Amino acid sequence: MQLMQRILVLTILLVPVFTSNPCCLEGQVLLVKKDGCWNPLTNVTVPSKLTCKVPVKFLKNFYINDAQQLKLHLGGESDETFESDAYCTGNLTTIRDVTLNKTKPAVIVCADEEDDIIDDRILGYTMILSIIFLTATAVIYALLPELRDVQGKSIINFCISLAIGLGILVIMKLMAYSNMDLCATRGFLAYFFTTAAFFWSNAISIQVLLNTRRPATLDYSWHEFKWYALYAWGAPAVLTICMAIVNYHPGSHPKPGIGLNHCWFFNKQQQWYYMYSVLSILLAANICIFIYTSLLIWRLSFSSSHIKAVKYKFVMTVRLIVLMGLPWVFEMIGSLAKEHIIWSILDVFNTLQGILIFLLLVVFRKRVIKMMYKHGWLNCISGFVEKHLAIEDDEENVVQHTDVPMNDRTII
Repeated sequence: MQLMQRILVLTILLVPVFTSNPCCLEGQVLLVKKDGCWNPLTNVTVPSKLTCKVPVKFLKNFYINDAQQLKLHLGGESDETFESDAYCTGNLTTIRDVTLNKTKPAVIVCADEEDDIIDDRILGYTMILSIIFLTATAVIYALLPELRDVQGKSIINFCISLAIGLGILVIMKLMAYSNMDLCATRGFLAYFFTTAAFFWSNAISIQVLLNTRRPATLDYSWHEFKWYALYAWGAPAVLTICMAIVNYHPGSHPKPGIGLNHCWFFNKQQQWYYMYSVLSILLAANICIFIYTSLLIWRLSFSSSHIKAVKYKFVMTVRLIVLMGLPWVFEMIGSLAKEHIIWSILDVFNTLQGILIFLLLVVFRKRVIKMMYKHGWLNCISGFVEKHLAIEDDEENVVQHTDVPMNDRTII
């Protein structure tokens, strides 16, 4: 009984922060991951006074003027004004905060967007499937020494960065947040690892290009790889730091909005400024590299075995970049179009790219299957594996792989 009285007193003391356009009745608060007003005494959630299809919550960078207009400020052209009938105010917390000692002032506005066709939780679960297969790909390449050449190490880093990026996005989609500093950390880390995956794909493309201009070799050393690592990890780190500075530096410039009101970008415009623009440049660079590489392959003066080896690596890399880049291209296009079932289906396809990458880099790459079989990993299905390997593969015809690299560089 005493606990209930304490909760009632705290509710009365903490809830009435705003006096204009309250979302909820006295004794009720807003919840982070649910729409509506929650009463901690009865544990009942009821609709708020503001009725709209897509309510959006804001915790920072807003104020209410004397005319009872809500002003949202994120810099640049992102400033917006809402009339009194388009917003409401209240205190925000999580459903675990029954004593209401962690509430924060917040406003809710009605967004112009339509309801999502596919729930974020479904996308979160499909991302988890991708993470599992990306992790499996990285582990297989890491445990098999024959695959740890420069390209193999790059594939490991590519899969790890993409898996971690998806993992953080899953946390953002499926878990409630109340600490905006932790929320911002999640957002910047998701940006860093997602961008790093694209830089690693670009590094792999560069490796294929360089291999067309020199005799094909399997380089197991760290000397060449460290330069790719410096590029593929360093560039995203610099971009993330610069974006964080822009995000928190005072001024009227367009800000990403990460951690200011949400864990991710404020809107699609900000996402184009700071993320899609970078990804577009990297995808365009990969396309240019592929075109130039294809021209070089036709003009190669090396032996036919070298040409076959380069062609195999080239085709595999093109498929990898297409599997990763094409869904993001669709997402970029979809961000400029109205909500439609087609874009929602493509969103699901985008979140399942880890499965497709596993099929390309493990299941359909016979060199990997051969090494797994050689190490006894596939003894339980040896009959099927032997039939699968019976059909010769270009790479297996021209590349002589050794179990133990000699002098770091083994000529094919």
